Amino acid sequence: MIDGFTWVDWAIAVIVVLSTLLSLLRGFTREALSLAGWIAAFVLANLFASELATQMADLVSNLTARYIAAWLVIFVAILLVAGLTGMLLAQLVKVSGLGTLDRVLGTVFGFARGVVIVLVLVFLIRELLPPRDQVWLHQAQLMPQVDALMNWVLQLLGGWSTAAPAAVRS
Repeated sequence: MIDGFTWVDWAIAVIVVLSTLLSLLRGFTREALSLAGWIAAFVLANLFASELATQMADLVSNLTARYIAAWLVIFVAILLVAGLTGMLLAQLVKVSGLGTLDRVLGTVFGFARGVVIVLVLVFLIRELLPPRDQVWLHQAQLMPQVDALMNWVLQLLGGWSTAAPAAVRS
């Protein structure tokens, strides 16, 4: 099976394996808090960037640059707080004797994250590229499994429209 792998197959495998290994090393606690931190940073930066930009009028004269700077300050600050919180909680989990469970759950989390990343990338490729430019995607040996999983996810999401082949959308 590996003999016939295309570069797309290898990319899929690398994404899933790296995500899984990273989560094994970091554990579920840090990974889950990291994900929550990224989401919180994005949401809070979008909610409060305008207010902070107003406060930064004396520091940055250009309105666009001021808004971007405010957004980045909030985003990075939230990421730092989430990262520190994750490190502290991971140490607490380790000290409590739950380190092995944390790593096992982290591995499951990392595998799932890797699969989600692959699905999002395939979805975007199918949405953004015309079908004639997707031949390389269809040549990948892992695409039937990706398509089956994509079909299941799209059904869960209510049949979201996609440029995927009819077999995937059915």
